[in-house]
Amino acid sequence: MAQHMHISEYEANEATLLLSCECGWKGKTTEANGELHEVVMDIECPKCDKMLLIVNLIVDAQKYFDWKESKKE
Repeated sequence: MAQHMHISEYEANEATLLLSCECGWKGKTTEANGELHEVVMDIECPKCDKMLLIVNLIVDAQKYFDWKESKKE
């Protein structure tokens, strides 16, 4: 199962954060495959594409929901 972390925790530890996968791959998050979505970023193993880390990008949930509501109009 993928690890979960908030963007503030990720940014504070990005330079030293090491990931490992069941397939044997080990490395830094910068060496893995990242995919950016609207509210999360996922980090996948570059060897087998297994999701290793999910980063929550929402800093202020109310601002996000207000923004989302404004897009409906």
